[in-house]
Amino acid sequence: MTKVLNNTVLFLLIGVSLLFGGFAAVAEVPPLSLGSHLAAQGNYDAAITEYKRFLFFHPDDPRVGEVYYNIGVAYKAQSLWTEAVNALRIATHLAIDSETKSAYQLELAVTLIATKNYDLAQLELIKITLRNPPIQLYRRALFLQAVAYIYQFRWEEARSVLRNYTTDKNLDALFEAAVNMPQKSTKVAKTLSTILPGAGHVYTGNWRDGLNALFLNGALGFLIIDAVLDEHYTDAALWGGLIFLRYYRGNTFRAEAAVKEFNLHQSQQAAEALLQRLQEIVNTP
Repeated sequence: MTKVLNNTVLFLLIGVSLLFGGFAAVAEVPPLSLGSHLAAQGNYDAAITEYKRFLFFHPDDPRVGEVYYNIGVAYKAQSLWTEAVNALRIATHLAIDSETKSAYQLELAVTLIATKNYDLAQLELIKITLRNPPIQLYRRALFLQAVAYIYQFRWEEARSVLRNYTTDKNLDALFEAAVNMPQKSTKVAKTLSTILPGAGHVYTGNWRDGLNALFLNGALGFLIIDAVLDEHYTDAALWGGLIFLRYYRGNTFRAEAAVKEFNLHQSQQAAEALLQRLQEIVNTP
């Protein structure tokens, strides 16, 4: 009887050990696989929760860097840029090898470009190129460097980087057009508007605002002259000192702003053309 009891207890202990051992083994996998499944379904908040659950229970697991990378990608998909950048920086720091580190840094650079932190993105990309990664990652880094420079309207730097990426003649022609793109002068616009209100706006091709400025300042000038001719000097002083000078000075200020807006629009158009051509090159088999 004692022997049978002992055997029963032994079997129970073995069964319990196997049961809990199975639970422990299964418990390691679901957070990662479930997190990946949820992310694929677009349920990023739930995916991040599962990833963080894994990090809490397995802080020393060699896959921790990969998990932080997945968290960063999930944050990025939700346009939570600060959280995405922080997670991707940790992932880069914890990367298990040089190639993985470069891949994580590329994703970090893309995120930084999306947040318009172009200089920080360039820093990450330079680190990648100095590491001599595999050719595919190296070319991707060059591409992103050029994109960051184009967004900053730094045409020559972008062209220089892309010489190691492509020899496309159409792209080079677009760079040539961007480099030699005519720009309006704020000094000229202010001078023209000082001489003739509205002329600075016309200089940038903005005829509507130019004519409005000319009409408004002309009407105020007429009222001042009319008041002087009628010997209403107090009214003339009020019209001139309180109203005319305000609109006259504002006319020159707005002309300067119009030039900056014009130049920005021109640069943006050049950048869009360059980026579109780059995308066509990437998509070409």
